[in-house]
Amino acid sequence: MKVLFVGGGMLPIPPEGWGAVEKAIFQLSTALRTLGVETEIVNRPGHGRSLDEYRFALRLGSFLRGRSWDVLHASTPVVANRISQLGHPFVYTSHSRHWFGTRGITERWGLHLERRAVRRAVRTIALTPEVAHAMREAVPGVEPSRLRVIPNGVDTSRYVPRPAERTGLRVLGVGAIHPRKRWHVGIGALAQVPEAQVTLVGPVQDPAYAAELRRKAGGASLTLAGEVPEAELCRLYGVSDVFFLPSGSELMSLAAMEALSSGLPVVGTSVLSGVVDADRNGLLVPESQDLARLEKDLGSALRSLLADQALRARLGAAGREKAVSTWDWTVIAKATLALYSEIERSPRHP
Repeated sequence: MKVLFVGGGMLPIPPEGWGAVEKAIFQLSTALRTLGVETEIVNRPGHGRSLDEYRFALRLGSFLRGRSWDVLHASTPVVANRISQLGHPFVYTSHSRHWFGTRGITERWGLHLERRAVRRAVRTIALTPEVAHAMREAVPGVEPSRLRVIPNGVDTSRYVPRPAERTGLRVLGVGAIHPRKRWHVGIGALAQVPEAQVTLVGPVQDPAYAAELRRKAGGASLTLAGEVPEAELCRLYGVSDVFFLPSGSELMSLAAMEALSSGLPVVGTSVLSGVVDADRNGLLVPESQDLARLEKDLGSALRSLLADQALRARLGAAGREKAVSTWDWTVIAKATLALYSEIERSPRHP
């Protein structure tokens, strides 16, 4: 069997820094090869802008010409719709948060493309059961057999605990430095644990917002590390004590999965419940639009964890166990290969 993965035309695969979708494509392709599957990735990276996906999609016919495959797999909606226009059956993995709500015309257009991709795909992979349910609600008439829940994976051989290097004070956050991640709420919560040493890793997409975070932190220990190479990211996960993500909108947080693989207990809101098992491998507080209440609740959870080494160790060990058994890329690749094999045994068109 040969699987041809089509990238989004925005970032390199594997990504040089940021890019969760690109990382997922590369790691799934690599894991499938260890199972004896031939894989190839077609991608022409741009500059990380959404317009780059449209430009790449327009040229996709020429990129596919002369190539052969048994399964064609897309992971971005513009590319998926272009593949459909070209007349090729395809598998689609949706990574979009738009299934749970849109704001503004750009996100509504994105959801329209997502719906059309799901409608036209031979099979669609939803990352969580909640996403699959939202798809069924948003795309009436799609056959249940054409939707499958297969989560993203994590490289559990690289994201590993380094307990001997932990100090009991390090709090790590990973994600774009942008208001949608609600780091300002996180900084407010961390005011309740002034001894914490906080590092935020991710591209600074809003410099003014980054400056505001520094001002809000005052004299507290806050490092905005920006984008870092993956080896350094693995190290930071490994030596930290608590992972913190105050975001109110997450589809399936790869950062939280990497934290659990690294043996880190996770603190966040109930939007992370698709990844984090509350009170088993993390502490989740109820999602709320009352930001003052949210800061208080998150701060209390952080204070509890930083004060209790035994609790951190217990939650961290449970998180590592879940990551290895559920999200290791070998596990995900086997589930995806079963889906591909099912398609090979069925008619080429739905």
